Amino acid sequence: MSGHVRFRSFRQRLLVRLTLLALIAMLLASAAQVFLIAREQRQQQEQLLHELTSTQVPLLQMALWDIEIGTLQSHLQRISGLSAVAGVRLHSETGLDMVAGELPDKREADSTLMIPAPPGYAQQLGELQIFFQHQHLAQRILGAILQRILELSLYTLLIFVILFRTLHREVGKPLQLIADYASRLKPEKHAAPLALSRAARNWHDEIDLVCRGFDTLHAGIRHYAEQHELAIEQLASERDSLDHRVEERTSELAYLNGYLKLISGSSLKLMHLHHTQYPQAMKQTLKLLGYYLQQDASALLDNHRLRVHWMKQDDPQWLERLEQRSAVEHEPGWSIERLDERSLLIHFSNPQHSFGYAVRGCTSQAVASDREELLQGAGQWLFSLLQHWDHVIGLEQARQELLEMSRTDPLTGLANRRHFEQHQTDELRRAQRMGYPVSLLMLDVDFFKAFNDLYGHTEGDACLAKLAGLLDSRFKRTGEMAARLGGEEFAVLLPGIGLEAARQAAESLGMAIYDLHVPHGGSIWGRATVSIGCASWAGQPVATTEEIIDGLMRDADAALYRAKDAGRNQVVAAREAAEFSDAQ
Repeated sequence: MSGHVRFRSFRQRLLVRLTLLALIAMLLASAAQVFLIAREQRQQQEQLLHELTSTQVPLLQMALWDIEIGTLQSHLQRISGLSAVAGVRLHSETGLDMVAGELPDKREADSTLMIPAPPGYAQQLGELQIFFQHQHLAQRILGAILQRILELSLYTLLIFVILFRTLHREVGKPLQLIADYASRLKPEKHAAPLALSRAARNWHDEIDLVCRGFDTLHAGIRHYAEQHELAIEQLASERDSLDHRVEERTSELAYLNGYLKLISGSSLKLMHLHHTQYPQAMKQTLKLLGYYLQQDASALLDNHRLRVHWMKQDDPQWLERLEQRSAVEHEPGWSIERLDERSLLIHFSNPQHSFGYAVRGCTSQAVASDREELLQGAGQWLFSLLQHWDHVIGLEQARQELLEMSRTDPLTGLANRRHFEQHQTDELRRAQRMGYPVSLLMLDVDFFKAFNDLYGHTEGDACLAKLAGLLDSRFKRTGEMAARLGGEEFAVLLPGIGLEAARQAAESLGMAIYDLHVPHGGSIWGRATVSIGCASWAGQPVATTEEIIDGLMRDADAALYRAKDAGRNQVVAAREAAEFSDAQ
């Protein structure tokens, strides 16, 4: 990489930078000179205009008033003869136009002086246009710039010569000697020190500091060479045993890598299992771990009871001793207890939980002290798997509870409206495929508001619970479902039953509720009764499932309201075919 880097001398870079600085200085000095000359020229022009205004303008005023052409020409020649003026032009209000000197082409006058009329006259006599000599100014500026450049160039050249000689003698030659010395420097014990031929003086500079640094570097290289030889000797003495140690380390790493691979693979398999699959999967995990760790038995104990175990050969006595031993109080946290020559118990306890991982090695070496840390790590991993197992069980229980809560009315225990509607849809689709009828009963408790007003809402809820218990006990056939739709309104789905059979079932249900003898002082019968509306679909494919459901609900609800209008405590059935067809 270093062969491709271009070498640039320190002296060369310094001289280039000084050259750039000199050029910048020349530019700045020239700009300053131009500014000063231009300002001086402007001041001279302003002074000239002031003098012309005070001396020549009154003369021109008199000559213009008397219209003396010769006098005017003489005054104009005198003004144009000034060194700073190139030419003048006189223009009067009477149309007189006179020129003196050289007027530049296509250039406006540099200054205009007004020639006023004598006192008492409002109009002006004319104006005097003055054209200054700009060529003289440009020559002056150019000469000043060339003079400044020549002065700075000579000064810069002198500085360059002095700097070059000084840098070459004080910096260039010593740095070249140092570079040559560094290129020849090798890690040898008796290398010659760096020596520079410099004049004797009572002070030192940066070059001397560099020389001292190289002396320190030379001493460090000598020390490094000695240490290097010593290290080579030590490496030579250990070379014979290196292969054996590498082989041992490689074998140990391969063993640990296989152990980690077993743990990661088993963890992935166990993460997505159903909780019913965990016992067999945990036993298989203990088996794989046991074969890898050279064990013939292992067991997991959870809160002093055997949770899962694996053994090459059954040994109930060993398991019994484990359960007895795990019941002994242990210090909080992780601990390792040696049960016998071949058995270990890795235990964890806290105020809420007690866990044990018992292992029995095929030999005593399998559970030696150098394996205890590895076995404790395995126990911690198995403890996390056991916690995940319990977590999966808890999630399944919570899921079942949530599912039941989402489908059940909390007061009566019957199906709620959402579950009933889904069940009704499934049964009607099945009835459409099989071609059998489906009936629907709609129930409403008579005078229930009066019941709540008379006995209170607690008794009202108890009344609804009794009616719900009766409904649940009477409709147990496959596909039948009783549900609370809301308030005091219930529904019963009767698949496979026509309208007449449904009406008979409704009358039997109404009589059974009447026979419950639930007191109701707000009713004309003195007890709780219900009004029931019946509707049926005969099984003919006349509409979609959604349309059939809407028709059944509408017809049953209409029949229910006719039962209420007819005096309550009775059953009204909708016409089976005609009414349903008309509703469609």
